[in-house]
Order: sequence, then C-alpha cells, then structure tokens
Amino acid sequence: MLFGKLLRLFSHIDPKPDESNRPDWRFVLHRTGFAKSLVTVVLVFGGIWLFFGILEDIISEDPLVTVDRVLHDGMQGLRVPVLDHLMVAVSELGDAAVTLPVSLAVLVVLVYRREWRTAAYWIVALATADAAVKLFKFAVQRLRPMSIYDGVESFSFPSSHATLSVVVYGFLTYLVCRGRQRDAQLRIAVASGSIIALISLSRLYLGVHWFSDVLAGLSLGTAWIAFLSVAHHLLDRDRQSCHVLWVVALATFLTSATIYISLRHSVDFIRYAM
Repeated sequence: MLFGKLLRLFSHIDPKPDESNRPDWRFVLHRTGFAKSLVTVVLVFGGIWLFFGILEDIISEDPLVTVDRVLHDGMQGLRVPVLDHLMVAVSELGDAAVTLPVSLAVLVVLVYRREWRTAAYWIVALATADAAVKLFKFAVQRLRPMSIYDGVESFSFPSSHATLSVVVYGFLTYLVCRGRQRDAQLRIAVASGSIIALISLSRLYLGVHWFSDVLAGLSLGTAWIAFLSVAHHLLDRDRQSCHVLWVVALATFLTSATIYISLRHSVDFIRYAM
C-alpha cells in the first residue's frame, strides 16, 4: 500500500525480525492499530482531496466562489465593536509573534531532552507548512477580501493562520498527548482544537480571508500533521509524555500572547476596522 510505504520511508524504521517479511500496510496496522490507521488515511487523503478540490474550484470560479462572497458579506453584517476586540485578540494568537516563541520553546525542550528525531520532525513540520503556504499564495495569487498586507501575504489562498495554527498547535497536541490517559488526551485535544477553530473563525469575521481560504488551510494542515504524527508514532510509540514540554509550551504561549496582545491590540483593532 502506498501510504504504508511512505510512512516507513519517512520514519526510517528498521522493523523487528518477525516483521521484516510483512507487507508495508500490515506493518503500519501492527504498529498503530486499525482504527488509528483508518483515521489517518481519511485525514491525510481526505485533507489532500479537499485542498485540491477547493483550489480547482477557485481557479475555475465555481459556485464556491459565490459562497465565499455570500459568507463574507454575512459575517461583515455581524460585526460589532465588542466582538471586533475579541476577534482581533483571537486572531493575534495565530500571529508569528505568538506561534514562533511557542515553536522555539518546544524545540528547546526537545533538544534538551535529546529527542533529536522528534526535534527534526518538529522543524520539518513547521518549515514545510510555512513554505507550502507561501508557495501556494505566490502561485495562485488570490486577492484578499480586504487588503491590509504587503508582499506574498497580500494573497489569501490558503490561510496561513489556519494552516500554521493546525500545524503548530495540532502537532504540539500530539507530542503532549503521548503516553497520557484518554481523558487527558481528550481535554488537551479539545483545548487545542478550540484555539484553532477560534483563530480560523476570527479570520473570517475580520474579513481578511474567504471561507475557502480558511477551509483549504485547515485541510492542508490537518493532512500534514496526520501523516507526520503516525510516521513519528511508528518509531516513538513507547516514549512517555514529557511533563516539562506542555508546561513550557503553555507558559510560553500565555506569556507571548499576553505581551503581544497588550502591545499590538490597539494597532490591529484599527487595522482590521471595517
């Protein structure tokens, strides 16, 4: 199976002797379990299919473009000052001034713990996602509903906030959840998913992205971290959760978010004004 071959190639695993003659797809099932493998396949290929389906609709100006305009106009009709302040603050949680310190803090912890392979996965996850977003923005050159950026960021497809929020907070969630009980994993996943969802919603509410931009970013980011998470799990399944990792990540997130929002909020509020 192609998916199994890609996972084994990416993770550079030397299988145990009794597994060496198994087909690739059986190896993956043995290491991850049927349910997780099925979910991963759906997320990876479903995310890729959805992303390129949206891209095709945008290029051909299919009805999705009309839906974008209708949803944009509807969201702008809901804007009030109180929600504006809230959504500006939420959107700032996806800015590089917050995600970059968190990313660096996670990398420092992984290096300190000598989790070299995990640190490499972390770097690849973020660097590849950022490069892919910029590449698609430059290639598609779709204009934003509201022009407030310069350079490649003046293009809207896909949403970098949506994509990178999924990759940073999503892959961090996977790393933090390693070795934890199911109820703890669920709470962490819900908290992380809520942050990602709110950041994505804020980009629509503030009028700087079309709905399809955000949906494409979410699908691209989800497909990428789903693949990386399983590939990493194949070689790291016995690693226990690191208490220090989530403490440092959370402390960095709260600190950088508080400082950045307090310094930047008034400027961004004017910037995103209708």
